Amino acid sequence: MKKIYLHIFFFLAVFSFSSCSDWLDIEPDGQATNDKLTETGDGYRSMLSGIYKAMTSANLYGREMQFGLVDCMSCQYSWDWYTGSGESSSSLQYIEARKFNYYNTSLRGTIDALWKDGYNVIANANNLIQTLQAEKNLDKFAEGAMERDMILGEAYACRALMHFDLCRLFAPAPVENETGKYLPYVETYPNIQPEAIEVKPFLEKVVADFKKAQELTLHFDSTMLGMSVNSSANARFYGQLDYNMEGAGSEKTLDDFYLGRGYRLNYYNIEALLARVYQYMGEDELAFQCAKNVMEFKAEGYQGQTYEMFTADDWYTISSQINVEKRTDVKVVSNLIFALYNEESYEDYNLSNYFYKESSNSQFGNSQWLTVDIKGQSIFLNTDGNDEHNADYRCKFQMFTPEYNRFHDDGGAEEGYPNSPYRLTTKWYCSEDETVRDKNAQLLPIIRATEMRYIMAEHYARIGQYEDAYEILRQIRERRGLYSFEYPLNTKNSLDGFLADMIRDAQREWISEGQLFYLYKRLGAKVVVKSGEAARKLNKSEYMLPIPDNQNM
Repeated sequence: MKKIYLHIFFFLAVFSFSSCSDWLDIEPDGQATNDKLTETGDGYRSMLSGIYKAMTSANLYGREMQFGLVDCMSCQYSWDWYTGSGESSSSLQYIEARKFNYYNTSLRGTIDALWKDGYNVIANANNLIQTLQAEKNLDKFAEGAMERDMILGEAYACRALMHFDLCRLFAPAPVENETGKYLPYVETYPNIQPEAIEVKPFLEKVVADFKKAQELTLHFDSTMLGMSVNSSANARFYGQLDYNMEGAGSEKTLDDFYLGRGYRLNYYNIEALLARVYQYMGEDELAFQCAKNVMEFKAEGYQGQTYEMFTADDWYTISSQINVEKRTDVKVVSNLIFALYNEESYEDYNLSNYFYKESSNSQFGNSQWLTVDIKGQSIFLNTDGNDEHNADYRCKFQMFTPEYNRFHDDGGAEEGYPNSPYRLTTKWYCSEDETVRDKNAQLLPIIRATEMRYIMAEHYARIGQYEDAYEILRQIRERRGLYSFEYPLNTKNSLDGFLADMIRDAQREWISEGQLFYLYKRLGAKVVVKSGEAARKLNKSEYMLPIPDNQNM
C-alpha cells in the first residue's frame, strides 16, 4: 500500500476579489500558527482565503488545470511548427503531454506536483473544517453563526471540488466500468495513511460534501444581501450590485468579505458543480435537475424586483472591440458561474511565454507556445463539413493570430484565417495595456452557464427529445453569431449525432479552459489524437494520469 502524507500550510489573505478590497490584513509576515489564526473571526477568514489562494497555484487551476497540462491532454494544441532549437528537456512537457507520454521525465514532475498541491488544498480544508466544528465562541464572527456556517460550507465545497478533479484526472471515468481502488478521499487532518477507495464511493463522498456545503452556505446566500451579491455577473465578480437590491448604491460601506461571491463556492454555484458531478457519475436525471435549477435561480429585491442569476450570455462587449490590444471581457464574464481569482496571474503563470503575440523564428523553438490546432481538430467546421469561422464569435473575437501572420486594418486585428496556420486564444492575451491585461488574466474560469445548457440538452437527447436538445444548441450558437437562417444546425435524430454536434460546440466554447479532456473522458468520445488520422477513443494509459510513486506531501 502506497503511503500519502499531507502537510498543512497557512496563507495570509493577501489577494483581493476583483474590484473588492482585501478581506483583511493580519500577520504582516504572512505566517501564523493555527492557534493564532483562530483567535479571531478574521483569522478564520484568512484561513479560507488561503485555501482559495492555494487552488490558484500554477500546478492547479492557475495553469495546469486551466490552459496547460489538461488541455494538452485534450489534444487542443499543435506543435507542427516546432523546430526544437535551444530547448531544455523540462520545457518539452506539453509536447509529451500531447503525446500522452506521462512517464516522460520532463512531464512526470508536473503530474506529481499537481497531485501534491491538490491534496495539500484538501489538508487545509480539513484543518479549517475541524477547527470550525470545534469553535464554540460564535461572537468571534462578525455575523455570528451565519458567518461561521458560510466559512464552514465553503471549506466543505473546496474539499469536494479538489477531490472531484483529482478523481477525474487520476482514476477512470464511471463509463469505463473499471474496478479498483485509485485514490483516497481524505476527510480528516492529519491523516498519515489514508486508504484509496473505488470510484463510485469516492464520487458519492464528493456529492455528500457538496450537499453539506449547500446546507451551510444557504444561511447567508438566501438572505436579501446574499441574493443581492449573487444576482448577476456584475454583482458576483465586480461588486456592482443591481438596482433595487440590498446594498445597491452603498457597496463601499459593505464588508468586503460578503462581496465577490462569484469567486467563492456559494450555494448557487455549488448546485452547478453538483450538476457536473452527477453527469460524470452517469446520474442523468439528477444532473438535469441541478442544471435546470441553476438556470431558473432568481434573486429577489425590493418591490418585487427579480433578477435571473445565470441566464445572461452577453457577447456585446467582446464582439464590439476590433483591436485585440484593447479587447476586454475576453472570457465573457456574464456567462460565468464560478471562477477563481489571482491578482498576480500574469507574472505567476508566465503568460507571455505561452501566448506569444509574434511568430518570429525564435518562437518556433518554444515548445510552450500554445497554438490551437484548429485545422487538425476541424474545430470551426460543423459536423456537416461547413466552415463557420467567419461568423462564430469564438473564432472572430476569442482567437488571434501572431503579428508575423496577421493582416492589419487601421490598427485592428483581422485574424487572417485561414491564411495563417498559427492561432491562439485571446482569453489569455497579454495586452501591452496593463489594466486591460490584468482584468482579463486575473479571472480563472471554473464553470460556465453554457455547461448547464449542455447538460440539459444532453438529457433531452438521451430521452429522445432531439428537437428540444437542438433548440438549446441553436440558442447557444445564435448568441455567438451563428444565426440559424445563415448557419443552420440540422437535427440529428440519434444520440450519437447529437453528441457529435455538442462536442463540436464545446471544442469552441472551452478553448484553453481545462474542460474538454473531461468531456471526452466522460463520454468515451473519439478524439483526433494525431493529425491526419481518424479520431479514436482514448485508451486507459491516455485518459488516466499515473498516481505518484512517492506520495510524500
